[in-house]
Amino acid sequence: MTDRIVVVGHGAVTCLGRDMDATWAALCAGRSGIKRHATLNPENYLVDLAGMVEDFGPGSPTEDPAVSRLAARSIHLALASAREAWANAGLDKLSGSFDPDRVAVVIGSAFGGMDLYEAEQIKSAKRKSLAASPYLVPGLLINQMAGQVAQALGLHGPSVAPANACATGAHAVALGGMFLRADEADLAICGGAESAFTPMIVNGFATMKALVGRKPEDRSATDPSQASRPFSIDRAGFVMAEGAGMVVLAKESVARRLGLPVQAILAGWALNSDGYHMAMPNGQTIARCLATAIERSGLNPDQIDYYNAHGTSTPVNDRVETQALKDVFGDQARRLAISSIKGAIGHGLGAASGIETAVCVRTLMDQVMPPTINYRPDPELDLDYLTDQARSSAVNAVLSASFGFGGTNNALILTRGDR
Repeated sequence: MTDRIVVVGHGAVTCLGRDMDATWAALCAGRSGIKRHATLNPENYLVDLAGMVEDFGPGSPTEDPAVSRLAARSIHLALASAREAWANAGLDKLSGSFDPDRVAVVIGSAFGGMDLYEAEQIKSAKRKSLAASPYLVPGLLINQMAGQVAQALGLHGPSVAPANACATGAHAVALGGMFLRADEADLAICGGAESAFTPMIVNGFATMKALVGRKPEDRSATDPSQASRPFSIDRAGFVMAEGAGMVVLAKESVARRLGLPVQAILAGWALNSDGYHMAMPNGQTIARCLATAIERSGLNPDQIDYYNAHGTSTPVNDRVETQALKDVFGDQARRLAISSIKGAIGHGLGAASGIETAVCVRTLMDQVMPPTINYRPDPELDLDYLTDQARSSAVNAVLSASFGFGGTNNALILTRGDR
């Protein structure tokens, strides 16, 4: 019998909370972590709405002293989330019980340490010197997050840093599954982290009309918490956010031997490319990705109980994604429960689908599906988007999907771990 791949730990840091429990409680309560932030001042930024993790290192009381000189927020976010997921699995208490050479670390980002890069440019200009900090290059590299997690946890297996735009986190989970299935590792810690609040990145997204703008008639003008509204008729762009999300994967035989909790089963996945456009999604290839993941899991479409959507709150994505679901599920699409947590936490870019994977694990554990908040009906988008409040229901199988600029798509199938 094939050794199944299971999830034994998960963690997240978001604008709703610095750990998974706080994030999950706020999601299920229908709260939003999106606010206006004075640091995104109008002199430098075209928008000031964001989902930020407040009072978090570097440069704050919560700074990780082990990486204090690597002042890229994504590294600190990755470490916090990875440590939580590792402890959630109970592996922090099992040193010596597993081979660290057989533990993979797969953690990626869309932008990496661009905040550190920009800060160093400003310092260099003020000094009127071409010299740069010796910590700039190490902190800028996307693979430094995986490197620091491996160093902090004492892991020596394969280390990979996918950079797949907004699909990065779930790509990392799929790659971790591949390492286990190929017998390159027994355990894998996987996910994504991101903090990309620099003027050029924020303003670049704003200029291409991807973000909710500063409009006095928009409902976010008086209530920032309503800025992100996936599948809503008045959706007007996404809200940038930062954060990190991780899961720990294990071969089921290894999990049983170590006495690790089987929280969920990674039953299948699929990755593909649109080959279509630099930024616009392609519904046909997205549908093929979803259908392939379902087929590989051994399930039928009517056995999927919940779909965790990419759901960015942009006019194009939400329409294309809805149609892709109709193409894959047919008449069953109308009974499928669907939600996007980006209404509550914004779009974490490379971290988004790592966080969403952790949320799907908790959905299966608690048998609760988080809502899509801020929804106003759109006649064109007519599926069950789990609006406004969480829903308790039997959830045996979850499909989570994410899509990124450059036409990179993924889909994960997670099933209950107690079966």
